[in-house]
Amino acid sequence: MAQQKRHHNSGNRPPNRNNNSRNRNDNQHRNDRNGGGQNQQSSDEPKKERTGKTQSKTESSNDLIIFIVFLIALATFFLVRKFYFKPKQNSLYAASANLKFMKEGTLTFLDAQTDDNMISIEIEVSESAYEIERGLMHRRSLPANGGMFFVFDRADYRTFWMKDTYLSLDILFLNKDKEIIRISKGTTPLSELSIPSGGKAMYVLEVLAGFTDAYEIHTGDHITFNYK
Repeated sequence: MAQQKRHHNSGNRPPNRNNNSRNRNDNQHRNDRNGGGQNQQSSDEPKKERTGKTQSKTESSNDLIIFIVFLIALATFFLVRKFYFKPKQNSLYAASANLKFMKEGTLTFLDAQTDDNMISIEIEVSESAYEIERGLMHRRSLPANGGMFFVFDRADYRTFWMKDTYLSLDILFLNKDKEIIRISKGTTPLSELSIPSGGKAMYVLEVLAGFTDAYEIHTGDHITFNYK
């Protein structure tokens, strides 16, 4: 009997500690695997963020490089245009820019009251349509005792201007009787304002500004001239 009781007691012994430990280890291993997947997923997210930021920085750098290249190309274009592509000059400029005053005759002013000689000057003569249109355009100098003398085929209302003319002038309009009918003093260089004759003019004389005041030349005075 005692032996049976002892056997019964041995059947009620507590569970083996080694088995419990093994179960706990298995559970821990399963938990670690589950948790490890979560940690792996969490660690992937910062990598994606870093990759996105790197791509953004790369795109910004590329945009900046493209912008700088564009600015350099634009600056190069304007430099080349400025120094290598000069605007074409019109035929009047090409024919006038290097011209110097050429004496072709003389002109004398006569006082309206006494008919005395007042002053004589040298003249360059313009008679053809081309010469009349060109006049003193693009000239940079004119002798103090010289003038550009325009001769028309008939008396008519005339209009002059200062387009492309760098010298300030006194412009004298004269009728067919060689009488001064109007003087436009101290004209504005390069102006495109019309300067009318104020009457029918057959001759026009251009001299440096201040000439008519210096020699007291007025409307009503006359001229004589001769040229080749």
